[in-house]
Amino acid sequence: MTLATTANGFAEAFPQPRRVSLAESIADSIAEAIATRHLNPGERLVETALADRLGVSRVPIREALKVLHAQGILSGGGHRGYRVASFEPDTIQKVFEVRLMLETFLLRDAIRNWAAGIEDPSELDPPIQQMRMSAKAGDGRASLRADLEFHRVICRAARNEIAATLWEAIARHVLIIFNLDRYRDNDLTAVARQHLAFRDYIMDQTKTPSGEADLRHALEDHLLQVARTKARAS
Repeated sequence: MTLATTANGFAEAFPQPRRVSLAESIADSIAEAIATRHLNPGERLVETALADRLGVSRVPIREALKVLHAQGILSGGGHRGYRVASFEPDTIQKVFEVRLMLETFLLRDAIRNWAAGIEDPSELDPPIQQMRMSAKAGDGRASLRADLEFHRVICRAARNEIAATLWEAIARHVLIIFNLDRYRDNDLTAVARQHLAFRDYIMDQTKTPSGEADLRHALEDHLLQVARTKARAS
């Protein structure tokens, strides 16, 4: 699919950005289109086409493209224009390692805050419910958003500003990379079940906490559940 898609097709591929922090919101919209394969590696992004389709001026579009380029999500730039970057295995591995490290710290701190009653673990439930509703509707995009929101709840509950800032910096990479077939189950109902099981593990941890190494292992199992399942089946 190219940016010459019909208006209706384009509207489905690109959710309309929020009006708060417009450039960042547009960047999120583009990242989501890449994650859901409405934009493919190597595909060229045209400022005027994006501005027309999203109903905004070219200024925030240009800013959003620069942000995505700086993050390595787009390649090119300048007179050559921007294209969707290819996520090579080495890049994917690096993002996974950083995510695992950050989320281990965040999960550790969140569990402490939940156990102390400082934060409310029930906030994990709405994203899971959204995953279930998305599964019933066959809406992969909504499921993907809910998946990221589940982990963002952990991020907020940790109250670890440094780790949270770094996590947000790779959130778009996470959105794109962890929607690859290797990392995410095509069965959206299974996605909801996997997060429910991980929530139950978290609740157990608030009562009988394990060490950081155990948290890391459990988190790695959760993040790589699809890959491990496929490896056992092969």
